[in-house]
This record gives sequence, structure tokens and C-alpha cells, in this order.
Amino acid sequence: MNMRKFLAILLFAAICCNLGAQEGFYNNRPGTTLKWIIYDGDGDCFGYCHEKLVRIDGDQDNGEIHYAYLFYDSDGKSVTGDKPFAFQVRVKDGQAKAYVNNVSQAIVSGDYMPVGDLSSIPDDIAVGDILRDTEISVRVLRVFTATNRYTNRRVTAQETIEVPAGTFDCFLVEDDEYFTGKGPFPVKTWVARGVGIVRQVIYQKDSSVNQVLELIP
Repeated sequence: MNMRKFLAILLFAAICCNLGAQEGFYNNRPGTTLKWIIYDGDGDCFGYCHEKLVRIDGDQDNGEIHYAYLFYDSDGKSVTGDKPFAFQVRVKDGQAKAYVNNVSQAIVSGDYMPVGDLSSIPDDIAVGDILRDTEISVRVLRVFTATNRYTNRRVTAQETIEVPAGTFDCFLVEDDEYFTGKGPFPVKTWVARGVGIVRQVIYQKDSSVNQVLELIP
């Protein structure tokens, strides 16, 4: 499970890849930090994820995105040390590749990350829309490469969601996700315009809940 989630974190790097869009369904403001509380399948607090968008260079089809992550267990203790876990996304000709330089930090942090590709969600989505399948290449240093795929992607509802960070008008995006060929793992993601992931439920293959993430202040 840890390795599957580790691969999933690298797909999350593509959430902000839609560099040229305005008020899309992602955090596109450098310097802004998003924070999520993470619950396990039993509803108990598992930990926390803090994502800071450091900077964006380039445009929608060719650019680089730099992130800094901090991860904490349920007691608020860092699980990856005092230094932020940094990784970079490179977009070339509209295709995203994620790069990680610290393998040990990446593996430890794998269970603390949201998943999904929000970069390909149009600004004008509506309930009933079918979104195109996507895939993202992943590289750790230069010795490990994988491909994550997202299929059966559709917008199934528009709902008002209340989480610790507040109340948000969201679209619910559902998809099936494959990590290095393993899956499908169903995922439900509530996204708000100009914000990004407000709530996410990640399921096991047997449809039991693996994790729930909610946006916090």
C-alpha cells in the first residue's frame, strides 16, 4: 500500500500543471499552502499533509512547477524530518513528468498525499461531463520510472461541502486510478474553483475506504 500511495503522490504533482488557466480547480498562487487532515479507513486521524506551491515557471504546455511538502503523523510529529520534501514537475508539450530526488522521504511520505490529476479538468465543467483519460510519468532520481493512469473520469455531482477549512461549492470528480499497472483504485475528489482538493476519498480495490482527506485552515 505504501508504494502504491508513493507513486500516487507523484501524480498529484500534476494537479497544478494547467499553468495558463484562470481560476481552475487547483491552487495556482505561488506562496500559498494547502493543508489536509488525513483519516484512515476506520475514521481515525492518520496524519497531515501541507503543500506549498513555491513557484511556477513557463506556460501551460512547457513549464516547471516547484513544490515543498511537510508531513506529520497524528501526534503532529514530522515523518520526513525538519526540511520540506521538495519535488518538481516538468511539463513539455502538454505531458507531465514528476521528479523526486529524495527516495527515502518519498517512500515515507507516500501515505500522506492526496492523489489525482486535476490539471486536465476544464474551467467550465458541468455535472455529467466525461473527462479524458490521462497518465503521468514518474521518475525518482534517474533509476525508477513509472506511469500512473486515470480512467473512467466523470463529473458526477455539484455539492456544497463543509470541511474544517470552511464551506465550499464543489464538483465531485470520480475516477479509477492505476499505479504501475495495479488497480483500479476508485477515487472520489471534491474540488473547488481556485482552491483545489477540498475532500477526497481513496478506496481499496474491494471498495472499502483506504483514506479520507479534508482541507483544514
